[in-house]
Amino acid sequence: MIQNRSVPADLVLPHLVYDDVAEAVEWLAGAFGFVEHFRYGNPPAGAQLRLGNAWIMIHTPRRNGIPPARSGHYSQCLTVFVPDVDAHYDCAKAAGARIIEEPHVTEYGERQYGAMDFAGHHWLFALHARDVGPEEWGATVAAHASPSPKVSPMLAVNDAAAAVEFYAAAFGATTLWKLGDANHMVAGLAIEGAPFFLSTESPEFGTRGPAGAGFTTVRIELFVDDPVAAQQRALAAGAREHSPVREHLHETAGAHPIRRMLQGAVLDPFGHLWLIGKVVE
Repeated sequence: MIQNRSVPADLVLPHLVYDDVAEAVEWLAGAFGFVEHFRYGNPPAGAQLRLGNAWIMIHTPRRNGIPPARSGHYSQCLTVFVPDVDAHYDCAKAAGARIIEEPHVTEYGERQYGAMDFAGHHWLFALHARDVGPEEWGATVAAHASPSPKVSPMLAVNDAAAAVEFYAAAFGATTLWKLGDANHMVAGLAIEGAPFFLSTESPEFGTRGPAGAGFTTVRIELFVDDPVAAQQRALAAGAREHSPVREHLHETAGAHPIRRMLQGAVLDPFGHLWLIGKVVE
């Protein structure tokens, strides 16, 4: 599943219409605890907010033609994420849905189309096409945010303090927290908002790092904007090249969601294999 920093939701994304975006952001934050991710336009024409794992978009009426709530008409629409936008479009059109936006890839990285149902409700159906940072298309980021993962890996290493320093230098990891001392440490880190953990290996509890075990059974995939530069940074920090960055192609007839990507691989000083890549299409 491709993720998109501009549209972190993966299931449903509600769109709400307000006359004044800045006023709405302030009220939703104060009353409901929403946190602003970004806003765009001058004066603001729209914004994205989150509450835990729930994401919403808000717009002025002129953004999407939907009147505000106080007008007494429909004041919201939904983006629903589907695995095949074009097939969904064909079915909706054949069923008589009024198409108001043909399938296309937006500037913020979504392949989507828009339709109106029999009662006049506005629907968007979308799929993440590419990862685009909000600042890349002109939005002003208030707080960097990414979807909360359901699974986070914990890496066993022979020197946790050295590992914290290496992952910061090699991948730009930030330290979220650390527990313990130099003899035994557990730490939480994050790379571009994606958290992972590391721990000093504990053979007595059945955990040993790949450097000590002599092999690894896990590959860690890191997606970046520039795989070549990221791999060079990792090598400069002390990683060892496993394979150079090159293009990988997948048959479109199969079930693989990625058709083409650039990817290389490095072994970190603790024996973990990192695949560093970028989805092209």
